Amino acid sequence: MKRGYIALLALLSVVLVFVITSCIPQHPSLLSVKNIYDAKLKILNSAGPVSLDKVEGTIIYVSVSDAIIHDGQTGIYVYKAGFYSSDVGKKVTLTNVIGTTYRDSVQIDFSKGGSKSFATGTFTVEPTDLTIDIANNVSVPTRALWDFQYVKVYGILNGGKMTFTYEFDKVNKTKAIINVVSLNSSLSLPYTYDTEATLTGYLQFSNGAWSLKVLSAEIGDSYPGVGVVVGEVVDGKTFKVSEQTYELIGVDDNPNPSAAKTKLEEFINSQPEGIVQVLVKGEKDGKKYAFLFSKDGKTLYQEQALKDGVVVPNLVQEWEDAKIYETLKNAYKSAYSSKKGVYSTFSGASVITVESSNTYVEGNYAIFSGAVSDVTKDETGNIVINVSNWLKLTISAGNFKYLFSSTFEQFKQSLEGKVINFYGKAKRNGGILEMPLYAEWEMFSFESGSGTPDDPYVIRKPEHLVSVRAFASANKYFKLGADIDLAGVDWTPIGTYSSNLSSSAFVGTFDGNGYKIKNISFSDTTKSNTGLFGYLYNATVTNLIIEDANITASSRAGALAGASQLSKVYRVKVVNSSVRVTYNGSGYGGGLIGEATDGTEIEECAVRNTTVSGVKFAIGGLLGRLRVNSGKPAVVVRNCYVEGGQVSSDYSSSTASAGFICNYYRASGTNAVIEKNYLATQVTNGRAFIAYLESGSQTPVVTSSYYDTDVVGSGVSDSYAMGKTTTEMKQQATFSGWDFTNVWTINEGNDYPRLKWEN
Repeated sequence: MKRGYIALLALLSVVLVFVITSCIPQHPSLLSVKNIYDAKLKILNSAGPVSLDKVEGTIIYVSVSDAIIHDGQTGIYVYKAGFYSSDVGKKVTLTNVIGTTYRDSVQIDFSKGGSKSFATGTFTVEPTDLTIDIANNVSVPTRALWDFQYVKVYGILNGGKMTFTYEFDKVNKTKAIINVVSLNSSLSLPYTYDTEATLTGYLQFSNGAWSLKVLSAEIGDSYPGVGVVVGEVVDGKTFKVSEQTYELIGVDDNPNPSAAKTKLEEFINSQPEGIVQVLVKGEKDGKKYAFLFSKDGKTLYQEQALKDGVVVPNLVQEWEDAKIYETLKNAYKSAYSSKKGVYSTFSGASVITVESSNTYVEGNYAIFSGAVSDVTKDETGNIVINVSNWLKLTISAGNFKYLFSSTFEQFKQSLEGKVINFYGKAKRNGGILEMPLYAEWEMFSFESGSGTPDDPYVIRKPEHLVSVRAFASANKYFKLGADIDLAGVDWTPIGTYSSNLSSSAFVGTFDGNGYKIKNISFSDTTKSNTGLFGYLYNATVTNLIIEDANITASSRAGALAGASQLSKVYRVKVVNSSVRVTYNGSGYGGGLIGEATDGTEIEECAVRNTTVSGVKFAIGGLLGRLRVNSGKPAVVVRNCYVEGGQVSSDYSSSTASAGFICNYYRASGTNAVIEKNYLATQVTNGRAFIAYLESGSQTPVVTSSYYDTDVVGSGVSDSYAMGKTTTEMKQQATFSGWDFTNVWTINEGNDYPRLKWEN
């Protein structure tokens, strides 16, 4: 009996051991690897994950913390290895790692364990030619060699498609097609027309199909139309090829026929061999109607002429090309933003009312202001606006469709009975002034006011705020009369940079009157100088709260403004917002202003619970950059704070970002006043208060300013402000010399100092 009991216990022990070991995940046996190709073969030939002893290669691409490494023969994706963009070009050895597939794509999963070590120096991996019809080859050896292979290939980006045609067999001139995906923000796909290109990137096999992920591109000629040699330019919108007459679609030379003709002649004469491309959309009465392109197909003449303001839009529906018409709309809007051509006199244009209409000099550009009596539409779809029986405006049906954003009923309702301003030039017809209106930004309105200090333009609706752009450089006065919610509004910043800031930037006074502007949204990584304002110059902005703004641009971006000069910013607060710059260099992104230069004064301003980030350098919680050039007035930053949120750079560097001001430059003999400020925000890849002293700069002088050492992050320090604990930062005694009677207030022991005006 006793022996039987012992035998039973032994049997149960064996069963228990079997059950326990069956339930424990078994680590795959460690496999010896010769190179990346060998590693990928082992992964692809395995039914599950494999353990690899060592994989070596040079990092050619990093995305977040993932990377692609390449050994000169082929590459492999490494998931969650904690790489930085600064690691590109480094040789790395990965040991004791797990290889697997994800959606058919081969990878090393570093989240499952392993270690990495870097070799010293920087290494270069040259891309290889794509020599097979990859889309039709999915064998294991092919996938092992070509999945994440680094390639460079010449071919044609197929117009309107995310595909690329390339010649893989040059002897037999055999071609193949592959899907493409752009990982380069400067390469926007698809192209409208077939375009020559040399693409560099990596191949990926995923979900049963191949694609080429493009890292860089050399763009060659585009082929939108057919090549012709122009024999004669008739006028600013007409030319002849032999006996055939062509008329340009989308433009009218009416404002200045001689300038438009000269512009067209210069464009044609500048083309090699005098060859241009024409994309014909139709023929009528013996004329061919066409879009005109440069010989290489890269420049659309109508777009360039509208940008320069030498012609005006005439978007006839009969010859519609929706994509090109959108391009032409943006081109004409660009002329307005930069005040070129037809808009060159905008800032100084006279204001004509019914009382002064008799003094108007026919043919001059002016701003016509009056109460709209009625808005009608004729049988052809043209819109007619009557202003108190002294001014008649006409919008063509095509221009209304493409250059105005509202329906006719909405348009009619928004104008009738209201005082509206219109920009243009008119002709007299009896006792009536008649003029065409080409785009919606040539008309603007406010709740009330005349733009003077005693009678500012009052803004109570989004359309009123949009109208500020019309007077951006006119040194007018504006005042909010209500909170403005810009949700759903395609925002264009007010004022922009040019070599003549007095005619392009915001030059005026904007009083927020304690109200909020909410939900500003701007996302265009090809643009700079962005925010509520693009550029402030000799401007004043006061008493304003910006809430829930989301700004993404290439460089010089801030919730309030992209950049400022000789301007006063007083009592402005940014709350719950996001600013990101994507330029792969000094992006100058700031929670308040991207770049504050000569004579900018910033006082009693705050940035709260806001994320400021960028691809590389000059990312700051308040300012991306402070700069005082030689002989210029001081920049002042006084009684300001940044609290909550985070400031970060994607780039691994201790000087790439800062919680307050990232880049600092002050020329010899100039001054910058930085005093009585604090920050309590998380900083990644940067320093606390000021991160980077630019070459040739004088040393910053920072007075009575502090940062929260518990919040900024581990290892984040500063040489200019004083670090204090969170407990200390919530005690008035910490802030020596601060004015807690007129400027600051504090909930002792419970909160950081706040500006009195916030309450």
